Amino acid sequence: MQKSHSKELFSHTFTYGIGLFVNRFLSFLLIPLYTYYFKPGELGVFNILQSFWLVIAIFYLFGIETAFIKYFTDEKFPELRSKIYSTTLILLSSTSFVLSIIIFLFAENISGIFNFEGYPDSAFLIKILALVLFADTIYRFPLLLLRAELQAKKYLVLNLISVFVNLGFNIIFIVWMKMGIESIFYAYIISCAVTLIVSLFITKKYLIFDFSFKKAKELIIYGNKFVYVGLFILFIDVSDRFFLKYFTDDATVGIYSANYKLASGMGLIVAAFKFAWTPYFLNLSDNSENKNIISGIFTNYFFAGLLLFLGFAFFIPPVFTYKINGLSLLGADYWSGLIIIPFILLSYFFSGLFSNLNVAPFFKDKTSYFFFVTLSGAILNFILNIILIPLLNIKGAAISTLISYFFMFIFIYYLSQKIYEVKYDWKKITMIVFVFGAGYLISLLLNNILNLTGLYQIIFNLFIITAILIISDITGIFKFKKLLKLKYK
Repeated sequence: MQKSHSKELFSHTFTYGIGLFVNRFLSFLLIPLYTYYFKPGELGVFNILQSFWLVIAIFYLFGIETAFIKYFTDEKFPELRSKIYSTTLILLSSTSFVLSIIIFLFAENISGIFNFEGYPDSAFLIKILALVLFADTIYRFPLLLLRAELQAKKYLVLNLISVFVNLGFNIIFIVWMKMGIESIFYAYIISCAVTLIVSLFITKKYLIFDFSFKKAKELIIYGNKFVYVGLFILFIDVSDRFFLKYFTDDATVGIYSANYKLASGMGLIVAAFKFAWTPYFLNLSDNSENKNIISGIFTNYFFAGLLLFLGFAFFIPPVFTYKINGLSLLGADYWSGLIIIPFILLSYFFSGLFSNLNVAPFFKDKTSYFFFVTLSGAILNFILNIILIPLLNIKGAAISTLISYFFMFIFIYYLSQKIYEVKYDWKKITMIVFVFGAGYLISLLLNNILNLTGLYQIIFNLFIITAILIISDITGIFKFKKLLKLKYK
């Protein structure tokens, strides 16, 4: 039973999460381009604005994404679904337009708050960002409709269109036209516009240009409760850039952010899991075996998550610093930031565990727990950043993020077990952690002693991972053939 559900969840994660994965993977692909053509200080300015973008976007959306999926999915009549869709588009188009006008008019004041060093065009960038925020808000809702209808192939195609358009115009603006960091915003706006046009055509049967004040009110009231949790999580994810800027400089922020994005490959996979997990476990609420299923998936996540951790931690440094004709995927000015990679990878791992334990609050209608857990995590993150960044620089910022997610995992586990006890296989989980932890420490020790680099380091780390999989299979911790069969439905 557990094995069957693990395979089914894997299938859902792959099918409905791949669009999200491909879309976000663009930032990973563009790291070599950005680090080659932009100085650390310039990239630092962009990453500060990108963090501001992520925070403000929550207010642009004010929880309507979650509300739209719920109301659209619950409604069975096409004409009423059309009313919900059109109401959502009209509502967000209006509110986003007003917010973007405000940001545009106060661009100089906003720029003064950030106090960018040696970048006089920062107010102009904020004006462009106002347009980005409007485009980013509107273009995602036709995609949400496809997700609600489980139109995975169309969803994937549209995300691929967005990625290739964005990538193409980044290359045109940066490499051919020699434009500055504003070109990143221009490319994104164009990709949003193209995707929106195509997606509106695909979802045209729901476009009736009808606005319901009653539905708009319901959407706002329902969505409002998810704004605060999103803000607290986002604070943990992006506030470290602002603390780094305060305690250090723009160049440090640029180095930290570039290496953070290298680790985001694992974050994309965890995001795909989250994308599939919530609707999946909600459909288990009436299953008499749901606790056993949830426990089995939790154990499988530990194994798969730590395997991903080792894969990214072992291969990111040698791959991105390997030089061919004097050039590497990561600019040499950014190599000092590689020290944060393991901490960020583990942060993503515990973020996934936190989401894994969201079952109980949903099943027992205790979603208010998320507010208290994420608020506590944000407060802890604030304190840790203030203490650790002056002491450890970028390493302190990464450790602060890791401790915050670990704390939230422990906190939600404690609360969840009180209201909906699940018997997790901690004996097997402990063995998994021991085997992977030992493999990681052995790799660190021997790599340092033998001073391995480049291809030799890659080959040695492949040997370590292979040994871990063999040991796991022999001891019965996790059968390797079970992992291979996950691709079959």
